[in-house]
Amino acid sequence: MIRDILVNLAQGTEKDVAVQYAASLASEFGAHLTGLAVSYEIDVPPFYMGALPTDFIDAQVVENRAAAEKAVDGFKATADKAGVPYAVATMTASLGIAANRLADMARLYDLTVLAQPNPDLPGPEEVLAETALMESGRSILVVPYVQTRPFTAEKAVVAWDGSRASARALAEGLPLLHRCKAVEVFRVLGIHDDGDEEGPEVVRHLTRHNLSAQVRKLTVSSGGSIASAILNEVSDQGADLLVMGGYGHSRLKEMVLGGVTREILSSMTVPVLMAH
Repeated sequence: MIRDILVNLAQGTEKDVAVQYAASLASEFGAHLTGLAVSYEIDVPPFYMGALPTDFIDAQVVENRAAAEKAVDGFKATADKAGVPYAVATMTASLGIAANRLADMARLYDLTVLAQPNPDLPGPEEVLAETALMESGRSILVVPYVQTRPFTAEKAVVAWDGSRASARALAEGLPLLHRCKAVEVFRVLGIHDDGDEEGPEVVRHLTRHNLSAQVRKLTVSSGGSIASAILNEVSDQGADLLVMGGYGHSRLKEMVLGGVTREILSSMTVPVLMAH
């Protein structure tokens, strides 16, 4: 069950879609909601320090603190309106440190909710989501920046490829799937795949959890976009939740997401639960 939810508080936006969605989730599950507000420090390389006026840095610090306080006020108002118990966690840190601390915190929550990066409003969301996904060991739920509806549970699509990441996402997504009226297991197969033994096995597993699911298979030619196939299926089925594994690797200590995950995160139109 979902009893403890963490949500990162967005800044610089009038509507925090992650907070609104997380509050509706907390209400649905009778969960406690914790909002994390970060007052971002100015991360200036040492060789630039002399080129930046002190008053500029001080003004930026004050501005960032005010943005965090405004985010907290918005969070409290949303949680009060939803009637859910809540708490506020705050920190002052650079983006990199804040992302690592968020990942550490996420390990002791049932679910962490973040907003999808908005290309029109550059912010810390991409780094936070990537680090939480790859480092926390728990699932994250990313809410599209165009999201308008609260949590709904009409239909979910589970993108299954048999990987470790898919298994973790499916296991951690079970509480959400139990709220859904319909579940589809979506399999993307290559043109040389003879059949699909795993799809029916996923259905069997879900049946043991009292979940009725159907399998849909789509053959994609070599070089075809798996992410596009998944997103098109979500749209065609009118799904309001996508559950999938998140992939990536570490290179020179920079977390680099796999192509499918990155494309999903940039083009998603429904909330996506991911695990690594």
